[in-house]
Formats: sequence, structure tokens, C-alpha cells
Amino acid sequence: MHPALIAIFSLIGAYLFWWLVGLRIMRKLHPRPIPWRWARFINNPLRRRAQNPSKTLGQMGFREGMRVLELGPGWGFLTLEAARRVGDSGRLYCLDIEPALIARLKQKTAKVGLENVALVMGNGECLPFASDSIDLAFLVAVLGEIPDKDAALKELNRVLCPGGVLSISELLPDPDYPLRRTTIAWARKAGFEPFQEFGNFFAYTVNFRKG
Repeated sequence: MHPALIAIFSLIGAYLFWWLVGLRIMRKLHPRPIPWRWARFINNPLRRRAQNPSKTLGQMGFREGMRVLELGPGWGFLTLEAARRVGDSGRLYCLDIEPALIARLKQKTAKVGLENVALVMGNGECLPFASDSIDLAFLVAVLGEIPDKDAALKELNRVLCPGGVLSISELLPDPDYPLRRTTIAWARKAGFEPFQEFGNFFAYTVNFRKG
């Protein structure tokens, strides 16, 4: 093989190793939200093939009139479809810790005239919602970024109505991706029980009921 090709493949291999191994180890040791500028790269055609918004949200049990919390909406990859599903009689609350992403999402929802979306800047470990006030909460490729997962899941348990649903979806190659059994263990510790599972090792959704 030509030396130039060997060099190119070596660089590609080193990059993939860093992304799939090094970055994952670093972020598991120090979990935190991704830099907001990175969020734009998540909204891409490849992700839409692997985690289609309509299919993903269709697995969560949306109904018109629901009060729904989207924790960590980022650039709104799922927001417009989620707002459509709750309808005019429902309400979608989008909470993100990053002001720049809330501002970006405000522009996006205003552009299409959505009036059933409330944008909230806040921390998932201390939710600014009343107890028993949310019918469905969902997190997509978000839980692994939260430093105190126990606190966040307990807060989600608090704000969900009795019998409310928590839906968690994850996707590789997200560097914060947790195994399905890990996600289930975290949620059970906070008082949730799984009742539906979809997908495979690379992209999955688990639905939990509030205990």
C-alpha cells in the first residue's frame, strides 16, 4: 500500500479510536452537557435515518392534550414533531441548560408559528415544575450528559403524574451512550419500572411508568 494511504488510514483510525474510546471514557468520568456549538452536528441526515423523529416519538405514547416535557431539546431535532403530536390542546415544555440553544429553538418554533411550546432554561437536576404536573417526559441522547443522574431521575419522578410515562432513547455513536441495562438500572433506582422496549443495541427506546 502507498505510504500516503497508510498515513491517511492511520489518521482515520486514530480519530475513530479517540471518538469511540477516548472521548467516551473522558465523558463517563466527567459527564456534562456537550458544548452547545456541537449540537448542530446532531441534527443531520444520518441521525434521521437511525433515529427518525416520527418513529422515535411514535414509540413513546404521545396523545393529543398531553402535558409533555422534553428534557434537553438541543437544536430541536424532535421538538416540532413532538409539538404536532400534543396538538393545540396540549403543551410541550422544552427545558435546556444552555441559553444559546433556548434562543435558537425560540427562533425555530416562532418560524413555524407554534403556540403550544414553552421554552424553559433550567437544570434537569432541579426541575421548575410542580409535582404531578407532567403526563410524559422524554430524553433522547441526554441522560448520559447529566452529572447527577439520580437527582435528575428523582426530579422526573416527582413532576410526572401518577402513572405518567418517562421515555429514554439512546443512540450510538453518541459518546455518552449508556447500555440499555444501565439505563434501566438508573431509572429503577429512582422509582420507575420499564414496561416497553424498542430498537436494538445501537438505537433503543425504553418506556417507564412512575411507581
